[in-house]
Amino acid sequence: MTIGVDISAAAGPVGRTAAGAVMPTAAVYTYSRSKGLFVGVSLEGAVIGTQRQSNFNYYGGPVRADSILNGVTKAPPGAAPLRRALGP
Repeated sequence: MTIGVDISAAAGPVGRTAAGAVMPTAAVYTYSRSKGLFVGVSLEGAVIGTQRQSNFNYYGGPVRADSILNGVTKAPPGAAPLRRALGP
């Protein structure tokens, strides 16, 4: 999940902005045209979720996401082709 906010302003004869974001499909639209002084603010965020049941099924038992990411949990045999393709 990602949330985005954009606020912009321009001082001078011309100032325009438009923005949009739709996640997780990553459709992003933007338009901007300004002249002179420009001020902008952008706030964005992201959430990474853990699918515990999928991890349980793939690793054959309960595992924590941090132990997978830190390399504490040994990669299952099904990961061997991917690991070979990615290199040493």
